[in-house]
Amino acid sequence: MKRRFSQALRQLKRKLVVGIAGPSSHQRQAVVSLVLLALTEVALLALTFCTNFLSAYIHNTAEVFRGFRLRALSNAQGIVAFERMTGLFFEQPLQRWHDSRFAGWSFWNTYYAGVHPVVTVVFLVFLLMRMFAWKLTRVNWKRLNEGSASPEYTPVSAEFESSYYSPPAAAAPVYGTFADLTPAQQYRFLRAVWVLSAWIAFLGFLFIPVMPPRLLPVCDFFNAAGANVGACLTTEFSFTDTIGAHGSLLWDWNDESVKALNNPYAAFPSQHTIFAAWCAISWIHVLGPAASSLPVRSAHYWLRALLRWGIIVYPMVTIYCIVITANHYIADALGGLIVLAFSYAAVHLYYVYKARRLATHKELSAAMPY
Repeated sequence: MKRRFSQALRQLKRKLVVGIAGPSSHQRQAVVSLVLLALTEVALLALTFCTNFLSAYIHNTAEVFRGFRLRALSNAQGIVAFERMTGLFFEQPLQRWHDSRFAGWSFWNTYYAGVHPVVTVVFLVFLLMRMFAWKLTRVNWKRLNEGSASPEYTPVSAEFESSYYSPPAAAAPVYGTFADLTPAQQYRFLRAVWVLSAWIAFLGFLFIPVMPPRLLPVCDFFNAAGANVGACLTTEFSFTDTIGAHGSLLWDWNDESVKALNNPYAAFPSQHTIFAAWCAISWIHVLGPAASSLPVRSAHYWLRALLRWGIIVYPMVTIYCIVITANHYIADALGGLIVLAFSYAAVHLYYVYKARRLATHKELSAAMPY
């Protein structure tokens, strides 16, 4: 059933490409095929990137979610109780300590507002361009111009092109590492992890709304519809809404566009943490380990190790930022890391299973007497 569906999609794509480019120009068909792939990927990434805005739209319009505020407050109190029980509730003293020692709220508020989307988009564009650069090198434009080749690029192994783990021609399945994958396969693997984790977070925003720490003591913050979104628990909590108090270089909570596009209860799991950790994982995977021929004592070895593993600082700084600005609890960050780990494991196991099925199918085909 699944194979028939995949074949139907390929045939549909082929008909669409031929219909746009014409049946005679193979070179034009190759270009149209790549353009359609680019448009499809950009549409998927853009839709996934806007999940927070989509949850805000549902929060502001759907009748079924009109109880968001009470549910968000109840869930926030549950998180606070859990953190107090486990000794993780140190967001308030951490914010006070940072304010007394460092402050610099304009920087940290701008970091929260701007670095999160910019760095994620840069990584996505880099991986996407890297994939297309590789694909363009796989197209034999001279043969296509002569009309003697397929409009599709020729993969290293057509049989295993759809698999992220491409076993070589062997009797038993052999599983490769991430470094063995082509740039196109690496992109699809990392993209699948990012998309899955973002949509899981989206479900969390809808069904597990959580009031962030900054709104717990607030009594006079209203959304675009004029409803109060704070809890007014001034005696129990002393969090400071740093963006509301000090502002940022990009936007403020009181901006009408921000009120319309922001879901104030999209806290668990932390999408900032998910995206930052995903960027770090992507960079570590793409850069790859140092060559085994490099001596451990060489400066080049340690420089490459620093370039590869230094990216870990980014999600750590991001988690610190979302906590001291009172936009997230520690539990939100932990939830984000768990969601990302689950998504990575799910995608990895799926493609390992897929590669094993392909290898088993190849074994059975080779054993057939006809």
